[in-house]
Amino acid sequence: MASLQLSSSDTDAVQEILLGEALEHAPVGALVFEESGRYLAANRMACRLTGYAREELLELTPSQLAANPEAVPEWLSQLEAGELKCGLGRMQTKEGRPLEVEYRVGATRSGGLPFFVFVFWEPESSDC
Repeated sequence: MASLQLSSSDTDAVQEILLGEALEHAPVGALVFEESGRYLAANRMACRLTGYAREELLELTPSQLAANPEAVPEWLSQLEAGELKCGLGRMQTKEGRPLEVEYRVGATRSGGLPFFVFVFWEPESSDC
């Protein structure tokens, strides 16, 4: 396999592009959202698992996607405090079917603004 040789000035830009492409095609669902819970980005697997088109998914709130919407405000508070990092949860698909998921969530910053990344998958769906 050929190796990509980059100048140091190009490394950051190429890494950002590669990471974005890898996440878009990852075998796990990924949602990026801001502190208020508004979704900013969703990858292909998030759409496939939930049954929503990307545009539809980005118009939803966490309460609309959660199987237990009354728990969402507390969940967002825990995220902001850095207390929630992983677990098992339940989402609701577009068709109303419950979707059991395992997830990891983390805070990050871009351009000085805080964001969260929520990565999820069906626990029993391991093809390994």
